[in-house]
Amino acid sequence: MPIIHELSAHMADLIAAGEVVERPSSVAKELVENAIDAGATQITVEIENGGVTYLRIADNGCGMSPEDAPVAFRRHATSKLRTEADLAAIGTLGFRGEALAAISAVSRIDLFTKQKGTIAGLHLHLDAGELLTQEEAGCPDGTTMIVRDLFYNTPARMKFLKKDFTEAGYVVGVVQHAALSHPEIAFTMLRDGKQVFSTPGSGKLLAPVFAVFGREMTGNLIEVGPFERSGMKVWGYITKPHAGRANRAMQHFFVNGRYVKSRLMQAALEEAYRNKIITGKYPSGAVFLELRLNLVDVNVHPAKTEVKFALEKDVFEIVYAACRNALESNDNVPEIKAHDAPKTGREDNLTDAQEKLHVALPDLPAPSPAQLVRSAPEKPIEAFLGDFAARVSESARPAVSSEPEKVPTEPTTLKLRQTGVKLPYIDVDDEFEDTRPLDRAFMPHAIRSDEDARRFSEEREAVRRAEQGLPPLVASKPASAPVQPEASALSDPVIAKPVSPQPDAPKPAERPAPVQTTLDSGARVLGEAFRTYIIAEDKDGLLLIDKHAAHERMIFNRLRRETDIPRQELLAPVVADLPAAEAAALQEQLDAVQGIGFDIAPFGQNSFAVRAVPAYLDCADIPEVLSEMAEKLLDRRAPTPDRLDDLIHTVSCKAAVKAGMVTSLPELQQFCDRVLADPEVVCCPHGRPVTVRLSKYEMDKMFKRVNQ
Repeated sequence: MPIIHELSAHMADLIAAGEVVERPSSVAKELVENAIDAGATQITVEIENGGVTYLRIADNGCGMSPEDAPVAFRRHATSKLRTEADLAAIGTLGFRGEALAAISAVSRIDLFTKQKGTIAGLHLHLDAGELLTQEEAGCPDGTTMIVRDLFYNTPARMKFLKKDFTEAGYVVGVVQHAALSHPEIAFTMLRDGKQVFSTPGSGKLLAPVFAVFGREMTGNLIEVGPFERSGMKVWGYITKPHAGRANRAMQHFFVNGRYVKSRLMQAALEEAYRNKIITGKYPSGAVFLELRLNLVDVNVHPAKTEVKFALEKDVFEIVYAACRNALESNDNVPEIKAHDAPKTGREDNLTDAQEKLHVALPDLPAPSPAQLVRSAPEKPIEAFLGDFAARVSESARPAVSSEPEKVPTEPTTLKLRQTGVKLPYIDVDDEFEDTRPLDRAFMPHAIRSDEDARRFSEEREAVRRAEQGLPPLVASKPASAPVQPEASALSDPVIAKPVSPQPDAPKPAERPAPVQTTLDSGARVLGEAFRTYIIAEDKDGLLLIDKHAAHERMIFNRLRRETDIPRQELLAPVVADLPAAEAAALQEQLDAVQGIGFDIAPFGQNSFAVRAVPAYLDCADIPEVLSEMAEKLLDRRAPTPDRLDDLIHTVSCKAAVKAGMVTSLPELQQFCDRVLADPEVVCCPHGRPVTVRLSKYEMDKMFKRVNQ
């Protein structure tokens, strides 16, 4: 009795359908691609019950003749390929010739098609792949395909489908990808009789991008390119670093108008955001690549969502360069938006505008009327900035009190710059102590008047004598009133308050009100909030700058530019065994690995002998680090280990000025100018934004000066 036998045609069709048709979205993808290849300018997709019971695709393309329509449902029937040479340069979306045969094998299909210029159209009805009806019918130009009762004859496939709402979401995703890749086509998506998605078909990419990403996310997008190199072209939109998402669901990649899932392009995109995005967040966007047809193979997956590139290195470099250039050409400054939020139920006397200000800036405490009066600046800036400016000027000017200055009696951990005064300090972001002066290379000392120099000199000498138990000196020019730095209404709540005063505590002279001048950056520093955030204004609005994050980024960039990495020789070589793929990648890029501090050579088939490593690396970590570098090389990324960046992160974070450190207004102005002049200082190495903007228009909306 023979064991091997030939399957029936129906059974073979069901097996083939299992490869091509996974769920309703697979049907929608194949039919939408056929509509695009037919030259349609309008495509409508309608589904019911997630597309399981009803799915309709209507287009205004070229249509089919009565002779061609029945043949289209046979296996391996296509109009896209004729010779073997066509496989080397596939430029159409549907080309395998199996989609219609596979779909008809597991559903009931009604086809209406009509060519332009003909009097009547054609209607076909198929059930489980068998043609039952062929007749003339009245229908518009183009093709309308109605698929009913998907998987009605294959219950094994039906039981693995998800809920209708989930399946409908997959279909919407297919239509969105098609709309992004072809902005010149007008798409309409209907679900259970309601329109859920549409594009105008204007040919402008921003229209489908807005429809797919939404208003809020589109506002945080940066345009990429067009960027051309080596006969390739990249363009699209990507998100600003501060708008990262918790997953990669909103990363869309397209090659020659085809939506693909490419690890290579994904790695290039994320490498462009390296040290610019918050750890654990991922960039989003739509990135398009156009290259010669013979440089990409699209026939490597039944669903045609995976491709292979002939020049992977070139593809990685052009995607990386295009995205990196787009990021560096944009200021990447997040903006504070005015939102109409519900009342919070506080029982204070805030006005509506002040209430909205609290919604937009929740970290700024509301001042009391007495504080507003005391903090009034010399110029009537409140007329323009209202309550917010009063709080800004209060933070920029120390409060004057008739009581003697309070000095803490407990041991302290933070020495404030210039004055030498020690205060207990706790920073929730920086869990370490810092007693070093501010790095002069990144926070230049401003030229002060003779009065400022004399006052700072006396304050340092007074604190030194107090620490050594010596009697205090008499100030050469007594102040009209002592200064109490901690009395500001905008004091950082995480900074411990001073305790009872000591009788011999020095009394520094009153600090004269600084003169605010506009410098080359075009931004004028108004003051500092919580001794952490620099507050400045320019022609567009207010800028809030995190001085610790900005300083940390400056130091990090300087350390990253250091090319002389110290090496340590090993007493005995360490032999590391790697998987075959990782070993091949490492072997191919040995020069790049040696350039970052390694002395490495092949030692056997898939092994490497390491004789020297960077000084920061522990010998026990060598095999793990080599595996990490090889994995990066497989994705065409730089082989630099993450722990090197982590080390630089730690060094720059410890060396940067801390939140809570006292800084004079001239220094803040110079530091603000440096931050705004350096396009690389947009976020700290951990991805937190350095600068946040509150535009004048948004402030006018808060205070009801413009229509909402």
